[in-house]
Parts: sequence; C-alpha cells; structure tokens
Amino acid sequence: MKEKLLNQSKAAAQRAIQHYLNNEHDQFLMQAALCFELLGKGRLAQIHPSLIVDRDFDSLLHACSASDHAKRPPWNIKTINTTEVLLRCTQLHPQLSQFNVRLRLLADLRNSAVHLGDVIEKERREIFHEFLAATSLLIHALGMTPQGFFAEFEPIVVAHLDQSLQEVNRQTAEKIAHAKTRYAQKYAVLDAEHAQAIVKMVEASYSLEECEDQFFECPACGNQGVIHGTVDVQWEADYDRWVNIEGGTPVATLEPSSFDCHLCGLSLTGSSEMQAAGFNEPINVENFDPADFYDPPDYY
Repeated sequence: MKEKLLNQSKAAAQRAIQHYLNNEHDQFLMQAALCFELLGKGRLAQIHPSLIVDRDFDSLLHACSASDHAKRPPWNIKTINTTEVLLRCTQLHPQLSQFNVRLRLLADLRNSAVHLGDVIEKERREIFHEFLAATSLLIHALGMTPQGFFAEFEPIVVAHLDQSLQEVNRQTAEKIAHAKTRYAQKYAVLDAEHAQAIVKMVEASYSLEECEDQFFECPACGNQGVIHGTVDVQWEADYDRWVNIEGGTPVATLEPSSFDCHLCGLSLTGSSEMQAAGFNEPINVENFDPADFYDPPDYY
C-alpha cells in the first residue's frame, strides 16, 4: 500500500510542478493537493496501513491483513480525507505546523471546501513554495531523496528553496535591524530607571497560553519577547522498584513558529524567519499540568 501511494504521489508532484511552470495554476493546485494527500498517507502507512483508514471496520480489516472477514471489497477501502491527513502528519512532524495555513488551503481544495479561483488569485506563489518545502520534509522522513521523488524537476526544487531561503535571511536581517532602530529611537532618550520601568510594565502585559507561548530573549532589543508554537509531547515510562511500569511522565517541547516583541515591535513568522533569527531548536516546556496531555478514562 505504501509503495503504491508514494508512486502516485511522485507522479502528482511532477505534474504539479510542470503545470506551475506552464502557468496552468488551476491544474497545479489540484495536482499539488493530490500529491500532498497521497504523500501524507504514504508516511502514515509507513508506520501502519490502518493509520490512513477512516472509522470503518471493513477497511480496518483490509489494512490489518484480515480481508477474509471483510464484507466490503479491498478496492473500496474508506480512507481519511486530506484535512485529517494533515492533522495526523503534523502530530508526527510538528515542523509541518509552519505551513499549516496554506496546506489547509490545499486540504480544503482537495475536499471541495474552497473556491479554486480565489486560491489561484491570492495564494498560488506562496502555496508553491510551501508545497515544495512541506513535501521535502515528508520525503526526508520517508528516507527518500529529492532526486528520487521530483526526478527531472529536482534542480528546480532545490534552486527555488535555496533562493527562498536567501530572501528570507535578507528580509529577517532587515526586520531585526529596523526593530533595533525603533527601540533606540523610543527608549534611548530615557534614563535607565525610567526605561527599565517601561520594560517591566510591557513584559507584564503579555498574555501567554500555557505551553504554546514561552518567553524568550528578543534578538533585536534583548528584552523578553514571546515565542509561539506547537507543543510536541513524548511520554516517558515511570518504573517502580521491581521495574514494572507504574505510570508515565510527559516531556513537552515547543516547536517555534512565530515570535513577537512588544517593546521593539519585532514580529517573525514561519520556521524560515525563526531559523534566520537564531530560533533553531525546539524549546523544553517546564511547569505544565500533565493532565493537559491525556484524556481521563470514562467510568460507568
């Protein structure tokens, strides 16, 4: 199943790029949406085929190699839609959250929940970049190479991502420089005591969501700004003295996706800008309630 999905995804990716180069943007969007759905299902099926199945027992039987008990034929398996593919793959790879807005557009397009013409006019260039970046992330997770997936379009993909990265680095450096200038203009004329009082007042005004928001030093002004992101939780088993599992402890990390500083006005969005500004690694989340990450059992 996995190999079939990946082969179909490769073909759709190559068609999508060709359509984009030909300025056939409606066809590009449809093929890009198809590619991401198939590639995401391939990633899920790599773990186990049942992960692409919707809530349907016959389909689960086929996915678990128990087709003898299924009433529905194997070519009629009910699988999850593109929106659910995105949700499940983002849980596996929190880095995908940086592309969430435009990948959701592709998902909505695939699910016939968005008008094609609106997407073509407003989002096609941004979607092309984030389609290539998100696809590259998943093919790396699958152990595939860009050459093996994109074939003759691989040099175009690499060049586009490299050029985009250079542009993001330049824009991010300019953002930081402008923020430094704004901060100096606003606070340089104040005495140290007055300026520090304003800093403390502004930092106290932040409203943080537990886990998803964390204080971090601003790369422009050196004060406290806020990193926003997606939390990834891994459970570590707790053992008693007889080495029996007696529970679990969640270890939470924040995958940064944006940053805001209310003192100098610096605002960064997306992993490319975050990495260009030095936010390269996930952040360990401390002092959270473990109950936020599990559902208590129902008792009847």
